[in-house]
Amino acid sequence: MSVFEFDTIIYSDADYWQWNKRNNLEGFKKTTKEHVFTWQPHGSQFTIIEDIPTNRLSIRIKQPPTLNKDLILKALKFDNSWVQIVK
Repeated sequence: MSVFEFDTIIYSDADYWQWNKRNNLEGFKKTTKEHVFTWQPHGSQFTIIEDIPTNRLSIRIKQPPTLNKDLILKALKFDNSWVQIVK
């Protein structure tokens, strides 16, 4: 999976929209016919289709080991006086 973010811009409704045979609203750039949006009203999903940038930062995160709660509290020099039960 790849996750990336673009700045949100306003898209003119006159430039894109048409209904497809599944009753989803699709957005195509009228100048290039490129498919850029799909809205599925029954699934409440709106998809903006983007090319993944080739110059993106790509990382993989491995599941870290489980931390030992007692060692962490000891390292912090935790004191029960830090916690006050209010109710």
